[in-house]
Amino acid sequence: MGDAQKKAGWVTLAVLVGVALTLSFLDSAGYLGGALNIIRNPMTAVAGWTAARTDTLANALAGPRDLQEAKSEIDRLEAQIEALQRENEELREGEAERQLLQDLFNRARQSPDLTRQTANVIGLDTSPAVQSIIIDKGADDGLRVGMPVESPRGLIGRIFRTAPNSSQVILITDNASAIPARLSNSRAAGILKGNGPGGNLTMDWIDLKFQVEVGEVVATSGLGGDFPEDIVIGRVTEVDRSEAKLFQRAIVQPATDFDTLEIVFIVTDFRPIDTTIFDSPTDN
Repeated sequence: MGDAQKKAGWVTLAVLVGVALTLSFLDSAGYLGGALNIIRNPMTAVAGWTAARTDTLANALAGPRDLQEAKSEIDRLEAQIEALQRENEELREGEAERQLLQDLFNRARQSPDLTRQTANVIGLDTSPAVQSIIIDKGADDGLRVGMPVESPRGLIGRIFRTAPNSSQVILITDNASAIPARLSNSRAAGILKGNGPGGNLTMDWIDLKFQVEVGEVVATSGLGGDFPEDIVIGRVTEVDRSEAKLFQRAIVQPATDFDTLEIVFIVTDFRPIDTTIFDSPTDN
């Protein structure tokens, strides 16, 4: 019995030393508090472990709901973006209209001696034989055949036909168009003719004594009395000159983009150049 008691004492001592070492290790590693909690209240530790796993499971189950909320938020933001884009388009359109009206005002201020009436472009003639547009003013508004029509950038044509509430305007690009014109720098005169689809014009019968330059502005000369003088038409892009010919020719790009016309001016009254003095021979 004495030996058995001694062995039991040594085993107890070894167990106590082991426990002491284990507690010391747990304390140095920071796990002693958790271990003591498990020893003091095992049910609490088990409940905490279970709660952590339950939270993980709940988060997994809540995932689809979060995705649905995210999708709803994305849809809301996309709708907001579309609304802002529409608002920006409206603002840009409003700014373009304001700029157009400002250009019209500036054009009217540059030549206050001309009486004008504004009209909206409501159609483009699709006939290949005639280059023309349709406006929303006509005979009931005092418009007559032959009246000049211009945009904020320059001459576009003249009234060809009228109806009570609309008119057809033949464009300066039409093959039948012929306008007395003058170059701004050289002051050379000629006849500006349309070339049909394609846009560019041809200024013929320019005397060779004039040095025509690319970039010169072409405007109405007022000769013939059909158009007021000094309405801009376009700009010279090419000169065809040969000493073997009696006259030179200039290719002119119109100042107006006819595809974007929205509002135009009809010149309803102007004072033409008086050339009646030359209708009869002078007395000797």
